[in-house]
Formats: sequence, structure tokens, C-alpha cells
Amino acid sequence: MKIYEKLDTTEKINDNSEIVCIGAFDGVHLAHQELFKKTRDLNKQFDIITFDILPKIYFNDSLKPLVSKKERSEIFETFSPKNLIYLDFEQFNQISSLEFCKFLNENLGIKKIVVGKDFKFGKNRSGDINSLIDSFGEDNVFLLEDFLINNEKVSSTKLRYYLTSGEIDKANNLLGRDYCLTGKVKKGKQLGSELGFPTANLRLDEEVFLPTYGVYYGVVEVDKKRFNCVANIGLNPTVDDEDSVKIEAHILDFNDDIYHKEIKLFLKNFIRDEQKFENIDELKNQVLDDIESVKKYI
Repeated sequence: MKIYEKLDTTEKINDNSEIVCIGAFDGVHLAHQELFKKTRDLNKQFDIITFDILPKIYFNDSLKPLVSKKERSEIFETFSPKNLIYLDFEQFNQISSLEFCKFLNENLGIKKIVVGKDFKFGKNRSGDINSLIDSFGEDNVFLLEDFLINNEKVSSTKLRYYLTSGEIDKANNLLGRDYCLTGKVKKGKQLGSELGFPTANLRLDEEVFLPTYGVYYGVVEVDKKRFNCVANIGLNPTVDDEDSVKIEAHILDFNDDIYHKEIKLFLKNFIRDEQKFENIDELKNQVLDDIESVKKYI
């Protein structure tokens, strides 16, 4: 898979596929994956086109992507596209829908397109499925209807809802994989070790949308090996008065030094909301209870 970064409106690609799927692909959930499969079924040599900045985040910078760009690219690659093309959204948001279609045809040589039924493009989101049909012909535009799981539409909005409400298992069902946070282990204040529960403190590679604060059953992947853990996301109100979010994992039956190593933290089940305890002993007892709760899932 060849990756084109931040392609602008003047650039051309010659070594491209004639069929593509296009979308923002926030979260790269099962509905998106179905789009990739449909495109691949039409022609095994296909391209994925998306944007360097997710449109909804461009217009609302308080919102964060569901997955990092690195993880998006890794997931895209599992579907074996010939090319992965990131368009410069700031530029493509300023051109008309007709100019957008002209770019796809003349600069990228695209003949057939697969999109979701809600896809919009061009300045003021003026382009839609009908605009594509007008430019490429009805026989060359393939539409994916809503993808349902248990009669529920799979969408990025629904994913955010489940993550915010602590329903991580339902979020994972829509993703088709476990929700994942990736970064390097940094040195913290060693408070976990002082309490008898050392933790790996995660510094994210990129800011992403975080689930509700609390304790989770998770799995840590380090050096291609996986270990069960009790994960905590939040402010640590009992022992810390800093207003910054911490992502920590107490890895069960594990004593290796993994400082500065990259790890992946997969969240599987929500255990409880974040709490502020009256004293350290209450906190320690609760952590012991959390470990027992996690072991029930293992």
C-alpha cells in the first residue's frame, strides 16, 4: 500500500486504481469496513480516499478523532488497497462539488466510486450522491446503505455515545475490534508503586476521543505480547490535584521495565466510574476489588 499525504487540488497520481471508496472514516468502524469490502469485491485493485483532517473536527476543534491517524492507516492497510490517499481537507473544502468530481476524474483517473449514502463533499457540503452520478454516471457510482447490527445503525455518533456512557463492550461491537489507545510509557509520580500497584503511564501518540473516566478491564500489548490489566482513565482525584487526564494500566503478574516503550491498551469492559476516596486505605481496598472484578473477565 502506497500512502499519499495531504494531496492538494493541483496534484496528480498516475499509478492509481480506477475504482475508489471515499469517506471521512472516523473510527474506521464496521460500516466503513463494509464499504472497503464492497469496493474490493468490485475490483481487488482499489484505492481508499479520505482526508488529512476529519471534517467534523475541522469545524469543531473541541472534538477529537475516535482513532489516531496512525491507527487509521494501519486498519486501512489490512484491506490491501493499492493506494491510501489523504486529501488536504482545507483545500478541498473550498472547491465546488463539480470541481471535486473533476479532480477525481482528471487528476486521479477515477472511473468508479463507492460511498456511503450520507457522503457530502465540496464547499458548503454541496455535493452528494446525485452530484457523483451526474459526473460519473449511475452505473459507476455504488452506494452502501446503512449498516445495521441488531437493527441499530453503525455510526461514529453512536460510537461516541457508547464510549461516553461507559458501554465499551457495545462500542467494541460497532468497531469490530477492541477500542485501543496507543503511546509510549512515561515515568509518572510512582504513586501506584507506593500503593503496591505499579502502573504503566501512557502518553498518547496523538490526541483522540477518550471514553468516560473510570476503571476498565483491559489488555496491554508490549513487544508483541499481551497481558491482562486494570486500566484507569481520569484525573486520579484521591491522590492528584492536577487537572490533567491520566491513562494508566496496572498489568497483572508483570514486572518488566517498559519505560519509553510503545504499548497498545485495549479496553474490553467497563468496571466502575472514577471516584474520590476519603483516604489512601479506601483507595487501596478499592483497587484490590477492581483487580478481582477484572479477573472475573479473564
